[in-house]
Amino acid sequence: MNRRTFLKASGASIAASSFLKLSDAIANTSVASNEDYKALVCVFLYGGMDNHDTVIPFDDKSYEQWARIRSSMLAGYSNKRTRNNLIALNTPARFGFRKFALPPELTNTARLYQQGKLAIVGNVGPLIEPTSALAIEAETAKLPKRLFSHNDQQSTWGSGKVEGAQLGWAGRLNDALIAQGVKVPSTFSAITTTGSELMLTGNETTPFHVSDGQGAKIDIYDDLDQPDLLKQHFSALGHKSDNLLSQDIAKSMSNSFNANQKYSDAIENGSWNFAPFPASGIAQQLQTISKSIAVRSQLGEKRQVFMVALGGFDTHSAQAKLLPKLQSSLDEALGHFDSAMQSLGLSNNVTLFTASDFGRTLTVNGDGTDHGWGSHHFVMGGAVNGGTIFGDLPEPTFGHRLDAGQGRLIPTLSVDQYAAALGAWLGVEQSALNTIFPNLANFSAMPKLFKS
Repeated sequence: MNRRTFLKASGASIAASSFLKLSDAIANTSVASNEDYKALVCVFLYGGMDNHDTVIPFDDKSYEQWARIRSSMLAGYSNKRTRNNLIALNTPARFGFRKFALPPELTNTARLYQQGKLAIVGNVGPLIEPTSALAIEAETAKLPKRLFSHNDQQSTWGSGKVEGAQLGWAGRLNDALIAQGVKVPSTFSAITTTGSELMLTGNETTPFHVSDGQGAKIDIYDDLDQPDLLKQHFSALGHKSDNLLSQDIAKSMSNSFNANQKYSDAIENGSWNFAPFPASGIAQQLQTISKSIAVRSQLGEKRQVFMVALGGFDTHSAQAKLLPKLQSSLDEALGHFDSAMQSLGLSNNVTLFTASDFGRTLTVNGDGTDHGWGSHHFVMGGAVNGGTIFGDLPEPTFGHRLDAGQGRLIPTLSVDQYAAALGAWLGVEQSALNTIFPNLANFSAMPKLFKS
């Protein structure tokens, strides 16, 4: 074995042994009928999605205000944001004369909204308690730490704490289901296709990483004439030692090897009839999740949480060029995911939701926007109380009670409320939700995102 091959093998060994911390209960789980299966799928939009160019004012007065403020940037869009080029939405009566639309790139999203399979959650973001511009100015507001910081707000969205947090709320929801006896500790209850795992990490829950549609694969096998000995090494077959640390490492390696093999075998031997997804990164990730859901029986899961990601939303510059492409990729992926869940007969059992670092400013900095706070998000699935808007969509003006400066929206729905509503649908009891989301008591109620 030459040096280059050795280094390749060493890297694979490290990946196999430390990639995952796995449970011993793989073989002890079971799946009930489709009716008892539920899954949450988080689509995290890294960089801070521009809420002001996602749900767009559509009534004459609001649109003109919005377009005037953003005129310098709107001139650069090749697919124009003119009013007749937007996709009008049925707007709840509580907004009065105000109407809303989606940009032309979000055609599938608009269709799903009008079909009642997708809802908009308006102006959601990290909050400790309800607040306003006056309270912030008077320095009486209790505010989340390190607002407008990418890493810290990504962590806050996933865990309620800034960078350095250990446990995420989706992982803790899964822990709660274990404590309630809904399920047992298992390997594939949390699956991520991204490098980020905080949101899915709990005390009893460790994310399983999937790359390119399969479990971790050791490519060196293909370069060797006799790979069996190396497989025995990676699987810690026959390992004997009195050293506790050595025993733990061997056990971790064995569990990792077996879990990756089990996942890859399930995918290889699985069956589904949904059409192949587009080639974009986000679509391929959602295809991987769709296949994982399709083989849920082989994996032994009845409750699962997933995470996929799309980056590039930090549009300080060239937003007119970058954002429409990102929106098109997201929209295409959402459309295919909905079709896949329908083909599996699980549209009512799987809920997809979006999240992001933060929103962006209403003002433009030339050809882009800067870091904001509150943002608008999508929740999609057959169980969703769709075709409506939850929360608030403040008017596109400055100086109102929810303007933190430059059109940065002060959230009116907290991440705690948003996430707790998702957790309640998954089957987590209210007492556990109150523990996982300690600020929940500071707010009036969770949004009623689901039909029942």
